[in-house]
Amino acid sequence: MMITLASTMRKKELMDVEPVELPRLFGMRPGKYIFISLIIAAILIVFLVFFLPGIVKGGRLVDFESQLSEVGVIVDGTYIGSTEGSACFISSGRHEVSYIKNGIEISSGTLEVDHPVFATLLRRPGMTVEVPLDDTSAVYAGVYSDTFKQLVAYSGLTSTPEGYNIPPLYTAYAGDIIALGIDDVSADFPTLALYAANSTLLDDLEAAMAAFDAAGVSYGHIDISRIRGLVEGSLPASDITINQPVPVHSYSDGWHRFEEAGFTIGRNGAQDIEGMATLPVEVTTEAFEIAHQPVSEYEWALFMEANPYWAKSNKDQLVQDGMVDEYYLAGVNPTTWAHSSTPVRNISYNAALAYCQWLSAETGASYRLPTEAEWQLAAACASGRPWSSSLAVNASDTSSPAMMMGGLWEFTSSAYVPLGRLCGETFDASQLPLADIIVKGGSYINNPDEVTADTVGVMRRDVTSDWAGFRLVREL
Repeated sequence: MMITLASTMRKKELMDVEPVELPRLFGMRPGKYIFISLIIAAILIVFLVFFLPGIVKGGRLVDFESQLSEVGVIVDGTYIGSTEGSACFISSGRHEVSYIKNGIEISSGTLEVDHPVFATLLRRPGMTVEVPLDDTSAVYAGVYSDTFKQLVAYSGLTSTPEGYNIPPLYTAYAGDIIALGIDDVSADFPTLALYAANSTLLDDLEAAMAAFDAAGVSYGHIDISRIRGLVEGSLPASDITINQPVPVHSYSDGWHRFEEAGFTIGRNGAQDIEGMATLPVEVTTEAFEIAHQPVSEYEWALFMEANPYWAKSNKDQLVQDGMVDEYYLAGVNPTTWAHSSTPVRNISYNAALAYCQWLSAETGASYRLPTEAEWQLAAACASGRPWSSSLAVNASDTSSPAMMMGGLWEFTSSAYVPLGRLCGETFDASQLPLADIIVKGGSYINNPDEVTADTVGVMRRDVTSDWAGFRLVREL
């Protein structure tokens, strides 16, 4: 008889277990309050992500735009960037805002930024502000001044090393002029063009002229083909008849008088950037008197005694004001206790101008620095003198001005414009207050075979040198 497995298995009884039942909450069944909790959590997440950041930190990314280049933006007294940069976050509310270009405030006012709330964590809302213009003339003055200063600096580079970038100065100027709505820059642009002394600046100049042509802006006559010939050195050597000066000269009490004269300064040579500084130019000088020797240490001591601002002890302030550099009167200690006739040096062009103004006020006569042409007429009179290889002044020989060649380079009142003689003229430094200054004559450390009366040296207005001084002209 077979016994089945089922008959051999004993039936097991399960234990009684009480059913699990989630507690009710506020009388709600579990499914209901869990559902509500999920909804609340979702709402909280949405609030935390989409609303709370905007509530806590409201504001907008503000993009300031201007047709002018590089306008600086100041918000509540803090510089935040320029119109050429990216948008800046500005908090909600009313803000005082001003706009500057080239250090000049061109506009100011208030800026209202609302308080957007939704989804600011994911994407900041933006707004665009167009920069207004309050004073076009002041803006132009700043644009011209900044362009001129940069051209003075970059025109000294006759070639540019690989990787060295010269900014687009002329085209930036043209863009600003067009944005300002100015239709005629013929009084200024031709002078700016005379600083296109390398190929990069020249290409930029031509692009600016094209922009002016397209906008209908008048910019005067610019001989671009000759400028390119000078820059590229492709013009023939100059062959101009040189009219040598014949000085009509007399001497009295430390001053040499020269009568009116017409002559040529410069010399024939290559028509290129290097030769442009001495390209022949016809000049005329009115009658004038020039000092026998440069201004001395003793005379400078009298000036400082009467003007403490120019004292050596005030050098830090003078440097801060842009009047001199850190070497002002280095190695020189002018004093009224000793009557030193040694020429003063390590003074700047700015300092020399101040001396002229002081002496004119003290005496009632009119004193100034000589023009390049006046200096060369005096140098022609002194052509027979030997090269001054020291700072010792021969005051006894009054046949001609002393130390015209050698001694110290001497400041003139003429501005250095790299391509200036292309126009057949010289330039007054007072008319170009940002230009560098022409210095003449060489110094005792120079080789007399390398420096002539025609040689043109160049110095910045605030620079001082052990080998530079000045002498006075007295107007008649």
